[in-house]
Amino acid sequence: MPIKKQNSSAAFTLIEIVIAISILAIIMSITYTALIQIVRSKNILDDRRDINAISYTVLNRMVREFQLAYSGIGLLPPSNKKDSPQLASNINLIGEEKTLSNGKRGDNIQFLALEGGQYLPDGGSHSGLVQLTYRVEENPDSKSSENPIYLLVREETPVIRPNDKAFSKTMIFPVIDRLVSLEYRYFDSENQTWLESWEQDKNFGLPSQVELRLQVLSPKEEIHTFVTNVPLRSINAVPQG
Repeated sequence: MPIKKQNSSAAFTLIEIVIAISILAIIMSITYTALIQIVRSKNILDDRRDINAISYTVLNRMVREFQLAYSGIGLLPPSNKKDSPQLASNINLIGEEKTLSNGKRGDNIQFLALEGGQYLPDGGSHSGLVQLTYRVEENPDSKSSENPIYLLVREETPVIRPNDKAFSKTMIFPVIDRLVSLEYRYFDSENQTWLESWEQDKNFGLPSQVELRLQVLSPKEEIHTFVTNVPLRSINAVPQG
């Protein structure tokens, strides 16, 4: 009986093996690239989400406090002149245009807010009328010369008598530590125009609107800009004695 030869067609040739390895390499390369892109996109989204959460918290606080703006009496005197009387009753808000070391704006604002007090460490709060100041200061932890960051500092003083007692209860703390710039604009309804500052010797009372533009640097060194416009209601009340 003749011996049947085994069919060798079931074996892989060298060319087939090379082609299979090449296809596998292409698939792995595409998968790796897609995975890297997914990780990169996730990091970008996480970076934006974190900085957005911080910035919106700050904006919501400031918007709420602007909406509580009070126009019944004048601002307290400067803390270095605490023995002086309060400013004139029609000086209810002062907005100063400032320039930072990076060439951008770092404006200051000071105004009175009714029931705008922060909760105190002992669980209480400054009830009634408070004077609020937001100012921009150098951040000692800033290491970037290309995108230096600053502190946005909030200062709160209860409007009580005498002034020494009021300033002894002042609370000062930073609300954001990655600030790049801060700009305010004030709408003068009498002249129907936007102003870059609200000066005590030129503008009296409260502006009808305040525009707030905030720039913040994310941990990934990206600058994010937030803009909001707040109408002021000009609340009146009797301050604490």
